[in-house]
Amino acid sequence: MDAPANPNKALWEKGDFTRIADTMRESGEALVRRLGITKGLKVLDLGCGDGTTALPEAKLGADVLGVDIARNLVEAGNRRQVI
Repeated sequence: MDAPANPNKALWEKGDFTRIADTMRESGEALVRRLGITKGLKVLDLGCGDGTTALPEAKLGADVLGVDIARNLVEAGNRRQVI
């Protein structure tokens, strides 16, 4: 039996929120710098979207786990991941 549909999940997966996130890249990076993220720090990013703050945290060497209700946004973040 399938689980009931989650209207919040459906909403966040409906649109292309990566376009909105593109406008927040600089502010996400600035926030990460202000937080003092350092190498080896463990970070849980709830509502990570496509990695607006998770990716800059990872670039600084943090061990980041990003979680979001919208699978498509997490997948977009994985495509942008640090190489």
